[in-house]
Amino acid sequence: MTTKEDIIVLAKAIPAISPVHGEITCVAGIGPDNKWRRLYPVPTRLLGQSYFMKFDIVRVEIDQWKGQHPRPEDRWLVKYMGKIGSVGKVGNKVDWKPRRSLILNFLDKSVKDILSSGRSLGIVKPEILDFYKDDNGRCRYKFKDTDQSQYDLVCREWEATALDKKYSNNFLKVRQKFLDWMQKRDMYFVIGTTAGTDPTKMIVAVLYPPKLP
Repeated sequence: MTTKEDIIVLAKAIPAISPVHGEITCVAGIGPDNKWRRLYPVPTRLLGQSYFMKFDIVRVEIDQWKGQHPRPEDRWLVKYMGKIGSVGKVGNKVDWKPRRSLILNFLDKSVKDILSSGRSLGIVKPEILDFYKDDNGRCRYKFKDTDQSQYDLVCREWEATALDKKYSNNFLKVRQKFLDWMQKRDMYFVIGTTAGTDPTKMIVAVLYPPKLP
């Protein structure tokens, strides 16, 4: 039985190719029960027709997960509410004050706490060590979380990927935004994991409220 929900979008990762659904992206956020949702499949072409951003509220019709290796947050996207081929955008947390409150309400103590909770999505406060591009051309962050565990994770943040594509021959521009500029903000990572028995951790979104005075 399908349900209709309003989801506050907190993560929109870079597109990936599915052999069944074509080019899709990972969209994740908070549902009306204050629990995480991961929507799948979200065709990238629909995002181009009806663009939405982090902290937008979208109305969707969803069903229980129909694929293999279910994660607790996974929901099957049946359709967007609204006209065909568009996102049913119904609102936005415009100001940074409600955005910050939302982030802090779902902040985890560490990456290990996310995993030990049984979830595959969560938010951590990082101490940034480096931002660089690996040999496969992927943007990555080296960072410590609040329990001082160190990580080196691929960053699948949509904004970072788009900027890297724009400045394909000048990574310094990307680094200036996602390292130098970001360190002047109150920065948080949305951490996600792949499905399966040996999940891979990655950064699926960067959230960056201004620092408090």
